[in-house]
Amino acid sequence: MPSLSKILLPIAAPCPADVSAADAVRRLAASGAEMLLIEKGDVVVGLFSHREALAVYGDGAGPVEKYMRRPIPGRNLADSMEAGAEIIYREDTPYVILTEDEGPLFRKTSRPVGLVDAFDILAEIGKTTTDTASNKVFTGRKDLGLSVPVSPCQRACPIHQDIAAYVDYVSQGRYLDSWLVIHETNPFPSMLGRLCNHPCETDCKRGWVQGPENAVSIKSLKRFATDYAWARRMKISYQMAPENGKRVAVVGSGCAGLTAAQDLRLMGYAVDLYEREAKLGGLLSASIPHFRFELPQLEWEIQMIIDTGVNVLLNKNVGKDVKLEQLLADYDSVFVSVGMMTGRILPVPGSDLPEVISAMEFLRIRSYDIVPDNFPKGGDVVVIGGGAVATDAAQTSIKTGARKVWMVSIEPADRLPAFGNELVEAREIGLQLHTGVIVNAIKADSRGHVSGVEFIRVDESKLQFDPESGKLLINSVQKLPGTEHVIPCRYAIFASGQIMDFPQDQGVPLTPRKLIDANTGGYTSVSKLFAGGDCVQGPSFIVDAVAWGHRAARSINEFLGASVPRDAKPLTVIETTDDHREADYYLREEPPILPAEKRMDMSPVELPWNDEQAITAALRCFQCDTVHHVDESTCILCGACDDVCPEKALDVVVSGEPRDTSSGGFVEICNTVLGEDFGGKSGKILVNYDRCTNCRICEDHCPVNCITFQRVRFRDDTMQMIPLTPVAAPARASK
Repeated sequence: MPSLSKILLPIAAPCPADVSAADAVRRLAASGAEMLLIEKGDVVVGLFSHREALAVYGDGAGPVEKYMRRPIPGRNLADSMEAGAEIIYREDTPYVILTEDEGPLFRKTSRPVGLVDAFDILAEIGKTTTDTASNKVFTGRKDLGLSVPVSPCQRACPIHQDIAAYVDYVSQGRYLDSWLVIHETNPFPSMLGRLCNHPCETDCKRGWVQGPENAVSIKSLKRFATDYAWARRMKISYQMAPENGKRVAVVGSGCAGLTAAQDLRLMGYAVDLYEREAKLGGLLSASIPHFRFELPQLEWEIQMIIDTGVNVLLNKNVGKDVKLEQLLADYDSVFVSVGMMTGRILPVPGSDLPEVISAMEFLRIRSYDIVPDNFPKGGDVVVIGGGAVATDAAQTSIKTGARKVWMVSIEPADRLPAFGNELVEAREIGLQLHTGVIVNAIKADSRGHVSGVEFIRVDESKLQFDPESGKLLINSVQKLPGTEHVIPCRYAIFASGQIMDFPQDQGVPLTPRKLIDANTGGYTSVSKLFAGGDCVQGPSFIVDAVAWGHRAARSINEFLGASVPRDAKPLTVIETTDDHREADYYLREEPPILPAEKRMDMSPVELPWNDEQAITAALRCFQCDTVHHVDESTCILCGACDDVCPEKALDVVVSGEPRDTSSGGFVEICNTVLGEDFGGKSGKILVNYDRCTNCRICEDHCPVNCITFQRVRFRDDTMQMIPLTPVAAPARASK
């Protein structure tokens, strides 16, 4: 990386420290300089710029030392950009004085020769580390206009978590640092560390090399770092923007609503959060059974959001208790994220019997540790559906005391939409599967209670599935007459889809699917009204809802005319990363779960990793967010890196020499002209990051040691970890 001398600025006008502040203002105006350097003798002790001059007008009688900014750290102009960025961050100053050594070795002195500012350092870092490969480009946060390397997993993540960084921190034993990185974009790591659909792992380069079943265990590493922080009772303390006097109402306290509420609070908005339930969390707390996650951890994460100053209004059903029209009149903006919390019951004969319930309602009631009315402890239950909600309802029924539970679906067993591992876990505790059938009727006994569910077989050879989503195309279902049969039971649970339960008389624009009509930024056709999450796109995953919350908050901030959300320091962190090639000997390992005989209640079933398991899993990461850094003053264009690259990802191109350029690389990592000792030839090194696996063999075989690997990331300095006071559950009304 170039030295600081590359961005040297002329030194500012000097000013003695014994003058008055008013005199310093006059000197600054007369000099025409951007700032004055306040000196005592030959030592620079402070900086006096136009910002400090503004403060003087209220009281200019004091000495200039009272107003100057201090300290003004120094660096040698031969130091690296990394050294300059480090001292700017550590000393919390936008400027660094550059010095130059003079005199003999044992009587060496230094003199100031100029200065550099933070944005010039960042701009230069951006130039020297920007990687334009298709799978590694991501525009940096904080609107700096820079691009930094991004890994394929981060590109695939809907909330663009800095995955490679937090995984690498786990491998180093820096578990709390890992948790802090996760929290930069993810307010619910305890949930997403257990329940995320992890699209990042689908795009993991380790999976490309060793097969998709051997991708890095990103989700589980997130859970490990979060468990570590929870065990030590840590919390995130945020730097808040000044209150801007504007008010936003958030309707619904699920993932999207809570995420948006937190982001808006950090931007300085007053936020009122309306929730129709008696507790916060939406689907997280009211629909996902407690054996899938640690409820105290979810409450811990929700409380951190509430602690930013969100005002919570529980048992407030917007549309009934308060009209949306009133919210639009009372607030500067309204964000609706009501989710799809109402289950659909198919209108077959008998679906109105008292022992028929939707899976969403069944799970909601159980989330309050209440057993639903008419639930047959010791009796048989049929769950109609084959997805994740059906699996949750089936396992919850078993754990609530049902004797036998059937899960019945149209899809054949090998095309069930439920997650494979969850299905295996359910079958281990007694779940019975019945596939390739469709519900025909709910049967009743002579007293009008459920006695069984009648099904009819479908022609499985005619079933068709959407090639992209894998979902069953319902118009391909053909019943086979004469195959009717009944499964006896005393309770029927429909897991046959979800609908948005929001009054349609509130003036909300709807799509033909009866979802709220909003674009990907949450904008609707109604002024001041924004919407996002499942109520806009239909049932989806937790991480998608979090992404909706972030996007909606940015859109609301844009709509209300704000500029920068927080006074965040645009800090770039540069790290030299380690060689993890020994991890090639390890395959993916899943977290252990409780044995089947111990999974018969609602206790969490997934067990934590120990340190050795987590570090081993993290070491398997290729660290795709790191890039080559070549010292152009040392490189001799010998081509050794090109020759030894096992993936053929490098090309060393020398003017006038026929060199192989088959890698297809177009990212230039070196462009140099050699000295006369090497014939004055010029050339460049190109890399194809779609092929590169960061194996470091090029680094090992470089004869002049000019190649290193570094990570460049923007660090969120508005967050810090602090010890947690005794945990209090989030606001909750009586059941």
